[in-house]
Amino acid sequence: MGGEYGAIYRRVTAFIAAMPLIAALPLAVQLLQRGLIAADLVLMSQAEAFRISMAVLNTLAMLIVSTFAMRWWRFGGDRARVWRIGPRVVLGAVAMIVIQLVDQYLFTRAGHLAADLAGGGRGLFVPIALVMWLFVSVPLYPWYVALLSDDGSLGFRQAVAAVRPFWLRGFLLVFGAILPLILLGSVLRVAMITRFAAGGPVAWLLQIGQMLLVPVLIVTTASAYFAIYRRVRPGNFSPD
Repeated sequence: MGGEYGAIYRRVTAFIAAMPLIAALPLAVQLLQRGLIAADLVLMSQAEAFRISMAVLNTLAMLIVSTFAMRWWRFGGDRARVWRIGPRVVLGAVAMIVIQLVDQYLFTRAGHLAADLAGGGRGLFVPIALVMWLFVSVPLYPWYVALLSDDGSLGFRQAVAAVRPFWLRGFLLVFGAILPLILLGSVLRVAMITRFAAGGPVAWLLQIGQMLLVPVLIVTTASAYFAIYRRVRPGNFSPD
């Protein structure tokens, strides 16, 4: 699978190099969020509305980046086709985010419930539930790519049937591709908290590193989804 992981990361770097402004949208949202907080422009009474607004902006940024990345890879960088986004793609993006958020919420709640029943271990049960969510969702990934890249011939039932023979391998592709980034983000988060307690410019550099990791994680996840799509739809995309 090493070659497949290599292809996933090569697509990531190629897309970021080709469309840096699109790829940087999640970073721009994070900078806006932290800038407003640092400037004391968010009142305590506005905290919940601010949190919801930022969540919406982050979700929109993720959708835009994922959509353009998947279209870029499928159409081999043909900008005319990449930018030709119609109502079907918009509806596909809405369907994707609704399914993702609902499924993630349900599995997260299941993890919390398991921890409550066990009398503890929330830090173990919730991550396990999220990993299970990734595994169960494998057939959805090529379908998402089809929705966002105008492949109207690949429906959900076809995706499930096509993915079934390599379901576990597809899961390992996605999980293995994003795991190093998740671990790096955890290390940066712990280091940032420690440095912020002590003060100094290193803490800000760590925070910037953590923010830069977000768009990379989004594009890597999309690239892993595309890797499964390639298995399901060989020849229905331009070569890397």
